[in-house]
Amino acid sequence: MYRIGEFSILTGASVKTLRYYDQIGLLKPSYVDTYTNYRYYTEEELQNFKRIEYLKKLGFTLEEIKLNLFNITLECLDQKRRELEIKRDLIISQISELDSFKDILAKNKVKTINKN
Repeated sequence: MYRIGEFSILTGASVKTLRYYDQIGLLKPSYVDTYTNYRYYTEEELQNFKRIEYLKKLGFTLEEIKLNLFNITLECLDQKRRELEIKRDLIISQISELDSFKDILAKNKVKTINKN
């Protein structure tokens, strides 16, 4: 078993993050000493932490991970892909708008936009 500080070093997550994950029910320690309140983690929690980090990397929110940590389906992955595609399209549109705006300013030789 690893105490929270050791587990923090192993995972690269701060102790604060691990406490938060415990608080929201995302990653509970295997054992909490009732006298000292020390949290203890096992290899199972280490594997779960790695899964959480991977799902975060894929764009899942902590709430989504909490709901799906042990039940990732193709449907769930397809839904996340659709959400990311929508975000991508929005960002592409925003970049295009910025470029157009920049062109307008450049044509008018304006460096700043006044509030008035």
